[in-house]
Amino acid sequence: MTRSNTGSFASVTLGARERTDGDRPFKWAMGDAVHTLAPRVRAHLLQPPGTVATYRGRMRVWRDGGWRGRVAGWLLRVGALGRTMFPETGEDVDFEMEHTVSSHPDGALSMTWIRTFRFDTVTRRFDALMRFHPTQSFVDWRGALGCLQVELWPRAEDGVIIVISGREWLRFGPCRVPIPAWLQGRPEVREWEEPDGTLWIRVEIRSTVLGQFFGYEGSYRRVR
Repeated sequence: MTRSNTGSFASVTLGARERTDGDRPFKWAMGDAVHTLAPRVRAHLLQPPGTVATYRGRMRVWRDGGWRGRVAGWLLRVGALGRTMFPETGEDVDFEMEHTVSSHPDGALSMTWIRTFRFDTVTRRFDALMRFHPTQSFVDWRGALGCLQVELWPRAEDGVIIVISGREWLRFGPCRVPIPAWLQGRPEVREWEEPDGTLWIRVEIRSTVLGQFFGYEGSYRRVR
């Protein structure tokens, strides 16, 4: 895999080759390793263009306590303005996720990740776009407003997909400003299949200054 300097609302692009009807977004990013994932994880990530899918489940949402939690709460409130994070926490939070997989004239594929968390007093959205192209081999993640761009690197491990972040940027129109490592909120995402066929996900966000300060974990199933 060779890193490229692009990234943000999420997209993946891969090595120089022609796209075929059998290509899928995460197959471009992971190659044959995608076939070692658990069946339902693989089905989730290898959806063809034209797919519109909805998943529902329950999540535990948490953030760190103490002074780190107070600082994180302020940052998460800022994130809520761009629908990238939020400060609320809760047990057994109603969760919904929508995907739309689209193809584009330049050969790219995109996959939306529209996540809705329904707390008792407020509903929060956590939106992103992944864009995958057959000339690059990483995932380019972009927040809902396109201002935050993150380079994602997926891998398979014992049937589980693990996604970690690389470089991050702020975008202002055509300008892209690198975010220093000490300011970055670095996600680690794990998705796996339980023996009953339920999909589980764990998302943890950490930073150099705050450590692990925010995350959510829970299960969901496809309903449409």
